[in-house]
Amino acid sequence: MNIKRHRFVITVTAIIILNSPIYSQDISNDYIALYESEKYSECLKIINTALLEFYQKRVEDKKIPDEMVSLTNIGQKVDLVKLFRNRKEKGFFIEDNHSIQQLHIYYARCLARLNRKREALSHYIQALRFSRFEQEKDDIIFYEISQVFLSMQEPLYFRGYIDSLEQAYSFNNNNYKYSLELGLALFSTEEKKKAAFHLERYVSGADRVDPEVYLKLASLYESIKNYLKAEKYYNEYLKENSSNGEIHFSLGYLCYKHTGNFVLAESSFKAALKFTKEDDIYRKAKSHEYLGDIYFSNMNLQASLDHYNQCLIAENKLSEDLKLKQEELKNITLQVNNLKKDILYKQDFQNYEEYEMLLDKKGKVETEINDLNYKIKSLNPGKLRWNMAEIYNKTGDLQRAIELYRQCIFYNYNASTARDMITKLQLKIKRGF
Repeated sequence: MNIKRHRFVITVTAIIILNSPIYSQDISNDYIALYESEKYSECLKIINTALLEFYQKRVEDKKIPDEMVSLTNIGQKVDLVKLFRNRKEKGFFIEDNHSIQQLHIYYARCLARLNRKREALSHYIQALRFSRFEQEKDDIIFYEISQVFLSMQEPLYFRGYIDSLEQAYSFNNNNYKYSLELGLALFSTEEKKKAAFHLERYVSGADRVDPEVYLKLASLYESIKNYLKAEKYYNEYLKENSSNGEIHFSLGYLCYKHTGNFVLAESSFKAALKFTKEDDIYRKAKSHEYLGDIYFSNMNLQASLDHYNQCLIAENKLSEDLKLKQEELKNITLQVNNLKKDILYKQDFQNYEEYEMLLDKKGKVETEINDLNYKIKSLNPGKLRWNMAEIYNKTGDLQRAIELYRQCIFYNYNASTARDMITKLQLKIKRGF
């Protein structure tokens, strides 16, 4: 544990610059009252005076300047190798001195409030040197250090924030809020397992849990492929927010694709259809598709067909939206080209701002078109028509089955087999089946 603490201190001291200024004012013991009154500058002056008096009395840690030594040893030979080998390392710990530690802590707090954060960090580290590390005590100092790093809001200091927060947790793991903060901080990093560990630890110890924490845990476990735990925490979230259609869909997809819990998948997709917004055509269509697949595998052909038909309706709606967007893009492109001609050949620079706005609009429409194309493709139009053709074949509607097999050829889905099926069904029809 001591090695880890010393590594942390080395990390912090490598980041900060020790450049605290010196003040000289009358000494007062009422610095805490001044701090609580938010009189930070006055508080600094008082603390600085007390610290200056303390350090002036200490000579054992001070080095006599080299120039003084050289003046008294002119002409003497010095064994530099021997001096180097006989040097003594000064440890991090200085002495147990609660008063000096408190002075450094409040000095650091004042500096942090005055936005002098690097200086604040140096005094927090100095405060740690005047006390032996104690469980459920020093966590407060490390936590305050972490908040200083966090407030610096630069990627360079994020590691310092995490390291100091982990130190706080290690000194007081009964404070579950440390685990919550660590889990949330690590959520968007590559340390998914560590984030999940801390959030799950918080959930196990907290009296009341924000449902969003369950959602983050579900997302974390899904990302590391622990699908059963992801399923568990999606369910925990939905106990608190049962009308969230998007999460019902996510749970249904997880069960259908990964855990094999088709009963829960079915109920989740039905809930997604009930609670998802009407304009969320894609998510509704995918819910119908998966329900159709579930019923198809269970040979509930009519229910499967009903859901597949809803997919076709959604696909047609998305295709209509795509055509409208493509027409809009065509018109915008024409306007852009006309304005560009005027700017280039007529020197009409007054329209340049409008030209840039149209370019932005064009880019937005192109993105929307790409999104619609992706959604239509994701609805698996070939597979959908194949399954529908199979159902119509089984139920005896051979002509409709032939139409759908032809559409499979158009979408290049099982095209060779679809041609064979068309030939067989046409023979059946000729023979009077």
